[in-house]
Amino acid sequence: MVKLIYIDLFCGGGGTTTGVHSARLDGESCAIVAACINHDANAIRSHKSNHKQTLHFTEDITLLYNTRRMSRLIRHVEWMKDLYLDAEVVLWASLECTNFSKAKGGQPRDADSRTLADHLFPYIEALPIDRIQIENVEEFMSWGPLDENGKPISKNSGSDYIQWINKVKLYGFKFEHRVLNSADYGAYTSRKRFFGQFARLNDEIYWPEPTHAEKPQNSLFGKPLEKWRAVKEVLDFSDEGESIFDRKKPLVDATLERIYAGLVKFVAGGKKNFLTRYNSVRPKHTATSIDNPCGTLTTNNRFGIVSSVFLSKAFSGDPNNKVQSTDKPAGSITTKDHHQVIFLQKYYSGCPESKISSIENPSPTITTKDVIAFVSAYYGTGDNNHSINKPCPTVRTKDGLALVQTRYIMNQYTGGGQYSDIDNPCPTISTVPKQNLITPVWLMNTNFNNVGSSVEKPAQVVTANRKYHYLLNPQFASVGGNIEKPCFTLIARMDKMPPYLVDAATAVSCMPSFIKTVDGGFIFEIYETDSEPMARIKGFMAMYGILDIKMRMLRIPELKKIMGFNEDYILIGTQAEQKKFIGNAVEVNIATALVEATAHGLLQMKQVA
Repeated sequence: MVKLIYIDLFCGGGGTTTGVHSARLDGESCAIVAACINHDANAIRSHKSNHKQTLHFTEDITLLYNTRRMSRLIRHVEWMKDLYLDAEVVLWASLECTNFSKAKGGQPRDADSRTLADHLFPYIEALPIDRIQIENVEEFMSWGPLDENGKPISKNSGSDYIQWINKVKLYGFKFEHRVLNSADYGAYTSRKRFFGQFARLNDEIYWPEPTHAEKPQNSLFGKPLEKWRAVKEVLDFSDEGESIFDRKKPLVDATLERIYAGLVKFVAGGKKNFLTRYNSVRPKHTATSIDNPCGTLTTNNRFGIVSSVFLSKAFSGDPNNKVQSTDKPAGSITTKDHHQVIFLQKYYSGCPESKISSIENPSPTITTKDVIAFVSAYYGTGDNNHSINKPCPTVRTKDGLALVQTRYIMNQYTGGGQYSDIDNPCPTISTVPKQNLITPVWLMNTNFNNVGSSVEKPAQVVTANRKYHYLLNPQFASVGGNIEKPCFTLIARMDKMPPYLVDAATAVSCMPSFIKTVDGGFIFEIYETDSEPMARIKGFMAMYGILDIKMRMLRIPELKKIMGFNEDYILIGTQAEQKKFIGNAVEVNIATALVEATAHGLLQMKQVA
């Protein structure tokens, strides 16, 4: 049943060879890898540990055809051809992609690396090749000349690629290409790659039909596709990792920004603005996007309304002009002050008379939209306001403490003055605005047994142990990956840019130091030394009742499974080398799909003949 004999010019850990040997036709093996070539000694050792029947060459493919060992390769392929008379010989080339990939960013390209495809011609001339299959990044199709700085010349994009394709065709081949997503063929990664196929002029080129889809749809014809495989199936959630807080070496702001973006997307559903709800019995329903319809209004209003401030004018004769928004200029100032600032505050419990309070009286408790600033004591004399960074005032049998919160402006200056009170004039606005309004929040009630406590009291203990997981992607400006979907593309430099598993939990045994317990509830402290992304993360945690966020790198066994390797697949080398082999490898499932499609097509063609 062997229909295909492969020569694998492989890259990475041997995903193509693994996929070839996994291919089946009517339950039997339909392809075999006769020989493989790679310049990396540990890559060859890893490959040989798993595929002992394959002839291995530890050699640079640009040099092998100039050595005596090339004759050994030719004789071995001819012997395999005699052994499997009906089989076709396929040259698989996973060409070096680093200097084509967009992951290279704006860095200069290596011109020699980009010409690796030109070194295939000696193999085409020396070996009895029937088919050539190429795997590379999508940007391979933009292969063109570089300028004196090593940057691609945009107007000549793709010119070298077209020239190379036409040159291969001169050897008696026809060509087709497609960009395929591994997730469409049952992989745990949504890795998209360019695949090019050459076949002799009298032969057909075969492509696999997808078996999975991101959003499968019912069809009147054929078997319905399966849903993309969720990467959570191969992740170890018992390994939670380390808290992102209180680390010896704090995380950089860029990482915190990615964590926050992931929280917004995968915990808050992509919505950055929230309307707080107090009557929900589910932690995930304690906040709702203001872009969505409001929840059910009950006779006992439990929705938080942002406090409003306006000016009251005592001298106006027109009733419609007695109030003035603080967003507009004040009315005329007379010799006698007729203006009064009015706080409009909606309470959620208590008497109706207390729903409006002047600033001449003690401020009501500020709710969800304001940052934690101080604790106000409604008893005693002297200074009744206390910083949350200092010990709490005496707690009496009758509650006399209120947590007051206010907003402030953060200025991204370099010479000081980083914070400003919103009650004062705004600092200087430069040509590039550097002001940010900071509005952290505090934890709402998510107790299953207490669906509506007053906001005048601290939030109750969270009894629901809910966990949110997502993958943090360090590449580009990605917000990460949903564990319900295939993993984003893994790259070779995972030792420098490793993917992380983020675990946000609503109940933990040991909380970070900035979370304090008060009367069975929690206060989230936001310090002046906190960076902007850290402050936003703390505010988000308070809104969603998250008590800790842990993060860890994906382990090698998980990375292997994501790329289609078995957990017991042997990789030799350092951790960094093994990750490089995994990221550089061809995803196993897509290789299997290509081999099976070609073998099935050849069998059908033989049956017709």
